[in-house]
Amino acid sequence: MGAAYLCGISGIENVTIDNSAAYIKGWLGKLKSDKKFIISAASLAQKAVDYILGT
Repeated sequence: MGAAYLCGISGIENVTIDNSAAYIKGWLGKLKSDKKFIISAASLAQKAVDYILGT
């Protein structure tokens, strides 16, 4: 998520990489089993982006 945030902020185009689907599939189980996981992950990703950008 953090990488997606940074790509959006910096204007880098989102290009699908061959193993992206496999990577996402690996997280689907966790996302389905823990409904709050996405909120926690998004919050931590935003904190990392803020740190990287110095904001």
